[in-house]
Amino acid sequence: MPKAVAEVLKDATISAVDLAVEEVFRSNSEQQSLGRSTSSSSSSSQQSQADLDITAIVEEAFAPMEQSLDELEESLQQARKSHKLAKSHAHNAMEAIQAAAIAQAEAAVTAVSRAEEVAERIALVEYYASTNNVNSTDLSLEDIDFATSEMAPPFLDEDQCLVPGEPVVRVEKALENSRRIFAGIDVMAEVDDVWKVLTDYEHLENVVPNLLVNDVLKLHPGVPISEVHVDQSQPDTNQCREIAEQMKGAELRQVGGAKVVGINFSARTTLEVREWPQGLPDFAHFQDDVWQGKSRKERAKDYATAVKLERYRFPRPFAVSKLPTRDITMQSVEDDDGEFRMYQGVWRMQPLPGCAPDGQDAMRLTYAVEVSPRSYLPVQLIEGRIVKDLCTNLKAIRDFVEASKA
Repeated sequence: MPKAVAEVLKDATISAVDLAVEEVFRSNSEQQSLGRSTSSSSSSSQQSQADLDITAIVEEAFAPMEQSLDELEESLQQARKSHKLAKSHAHNAMEAIQAAAIAQAEAAVTAVSRAEEVAERIALVEYYASTNNVNSTDLSLEDIDFATSEMAPPFLDEDQCLVPGEPVVRVEKALENSRRIFAGIDVMAEVDDVWKVLTDYEHLENVVPNLLVNDVLKLHPGVPISEVHVDQSQPDTNQCREIAEQMKGAELRQVGGAKVVGINFSARTTLEVREWPQGLPDFAHFQDDVWQGKSRKERAKDYATAVKLERYRFPRPFAVSKLPTRDITMQSVEDDDGEFRMYQGVWRMQPLPGCAPDGQDAMRLTYAVEVSPRSYLPVQLIEGRIVKDLCTNLKAIRDFVEASKA
């Protein structure tokens, strides 16, 4: 474009010079033919006319160039508008491409995240399918390895059936004014019979003798066991909490009465109760509570100085390892204002094949509880009373269930 402008200027200048030279020669010829008869005033007029003629010549010579420049300027303005519009379209297109790329990348990240979450979450039924798949219906006494107990002797050995014996109880010390208490009794009934009694929350006071108040504050409907999922990437206690919040259960306000050192004493607590029809997952317990060749007495000494009570890490009731279980957990709510800083326990039920006469059934009901009274209530003062009441409650449950089947 600059070259074209230069060519126009060059042509216009050459044309102007040519016209001027021609005009000069024409003027000289006219003056010679007229002679030198004009006056000085006439010469001045002619000079002025000559100046006007030169201006006209220049204007005429440069007119094409000015027209070309006008056209060029108009074209340039149009080109600038087109250029600006093209830049705007290009910018918008780039923004759209960038937004689409970001959206695609975010969608990919979300998809990967969801895939990872799905991979980390496992259906609870899948967990049970690999850990608790024993069918006890056709088992006999000889089929059961009673030595594989989840609590070491002196509780159980290969020859021990508690029917129709008394409750077995063990108390272990724990940190921070706390105790762990383990107890059990055998019942001549099916697991379903005991399960129905312990999950009939509105009528527990009809079964448990020292329960003065039993108010059902709310019921948790739960979700079907096939729809319960857990994120395996979380710590064990978080997994246990996540599962528990999906299980059926209730919230109960209870007041228990007892006489301690000759004084009538009542303890109140609000409990969150959850039902585990296929048993608690193993990670919900202390991992080293299973029988590993070290006596319970030896391990209890370690626990007394090292293992604190922790929510959603339940004590393990003693039971036969190779038999399926059903569990009911109880735990004081986090904002409980009762006499216990923390209270959490597990009712465990399992069948006992071969331990009942022909045509009858037997089951084992065990209970493990961790109690930590408030600092103003020394645990040494009440642990004996708790043990006695626990034995009373176990026998009362057994008698109630067996009487209902008679």
